[in-house]
Amino acid sequence: MKIKVLAVLGLATFIGLAGCRSTANTNTTVVTNTNTMNTNMTMATPMMATADPATKATVEAALKKAGFNEVTVDATTAGVTLRGSIAKDKLSEAIRVAQEAGKKTVKNEMSVK
Repeated sequence: MKIKVLAVLGLATFIGLAGCRSTANTNTTVVTNTNTMNTNMTMATPMMATADPATKATVEAALKKAGFNEVTVDATTAGVTLRGSIAKDKLSEAIRVAQEAGKKTVKNEMSVK
């Protein structure tokens, strides 16, 4: 019984693959979509982050006031990025100061001394 099932399955596979073999197809049809029903819909474009000098100045001033002189700030409309080197025990404090001053998401790219 198992041999019959395997034989039928093998034969079906062979026939299926034979029908899928590649041949030169000269009957090529190009279909273009001329649907104009959704002309009022606008596609969502990804928001490009632009520089935010006001936030950068605010965060830099707050970090310098807190004593973080080796930290550089890159601020965009998407968020604030902190770079530089900092002591391990001061890392969380620097991030907290930047979050409070910038009121935006802070990305930490600082290295620990």
